[in-house]
Amino acid sequence: MSDQHWPARIRSEFAQWVLDLRAQHPGIGASLDQHAAAVRQAIRALGERVSPVSLLAYLIGYWDGAHEKGWRAPQPGQPLDFAALRLSAVCLMLESVPAA
Repeated sequence: MSDQHWPARIRSEFAQWVLDLRAQHPGIGASLDQHAAAVRQAIRALGERVSPVSLLAYLIGYWDGAHEKGWRAPQPGQPLDFAALRLSAVCLMLESVPAA
């Protein structure tokens, strides 16, 4: 799978329904904002600019690390965990960060 397909894959597996919950549950929006801030901080701490390239690298690395630890994406109706919110936040960020 090419790197550019990762956001679409993650959205189709679970991120889109997580993002859709923002309208019904404002706390999810706030949580996604907090995750986005943490991601920006982590990327900048590495001395990198927050860009589509750095966000994509973060997304793939986080996904791989979570799966290595046994994490599986939640299904609609299941509780949202840290990893699901973090990955969903990165997908959302990729929509709003201009290309370099």
